[in-house]
Amino acid sequence: MKTLLPNVNTSEGCFEIGVTISNPVFTEDAINKRKHERELLNKICILSMLARLRPIQKGCWQ
Repeated sequence: MKTLLPNVNTSEGCFEIGVTISNPVFTEDAINKRKHERELLNKICILSMLARLRPIQKGCWQ
């Protein structure tokens, strides 16, 4: 029997793991990954909305 685990290499998988195990490190990593995925940044989902609300650490949007 196979268990389907989220892919930690994607922002969505990382976010899902972070929420599931209540780990803020995974959640922050997912938000930072999504900021650099411009094609997914406008997707209507919680992760994209959080990424748009938080500015990039070293300054403004590029």
